[in-house]
Amino acid sequence: MIPSFVRKALLATTCALALAPLSAAMAQQPTQQMTQQAPSPAQQAAIQHDMETVARYRLPKDFFTRMTPVMEQIRNSRISPPETPNMSLEDTIKRTEAMPQLEPILKQAHMTARDFVMGITTFGMTAAVMQHPAQDSKSMPPLNPDNVSLLKSHTAQTQALIQIMGGGDGQQQQAPGP
Repeated sequence: MIPSFVRKALLATTCALALAPLSAAMAQQPTQQMTQQAPSPAQQAAIQHDMETVARYRLPKDFFTRMTPVMEQIRNSRISPPETPNMSLEDTIKRTEAMPQLEPILKQAHMTARDFVMGITTFGMTAAVMQHPAQDSKSMPPLNPDNVSLLKSHTAQTQALIQIMGGGDGQQQQAPGP
């Protein structure tokens, strides 16, 4: 069984793709859906596989230099994340590829949808586990040590990116409209 904290962290990152800063209520919506409708055993196995894939993935050394401007542009463009509850990483990547409004932003940054999803998901999961190391660590696949070092050596950039992703201290001014 996948621990709830890690599942929620991965789900929140993967489902939302961190595409837009969301209000607190909207940011919790995928998690609330998850608790209301538990994943099937096949979905749990897929999530475990995805967690292992994400934990092993190595972020590029220029991750913050590339991802922060992409995330800012996505936020400023008010691009809404697709609905992806209980979707696999591959399905999330396919959904991201199918977002025409995201394509020019990624192209300008020389990123594919796969690069984007893997990067932001790996970042989100690594940051979440680093912030809560005791929770669920026994059943968590080991994180890529290069990613842990990268985040530790860039704490200000890590916090800035978390803030852009909507997990900040409430300095978000815009709320997505209908």
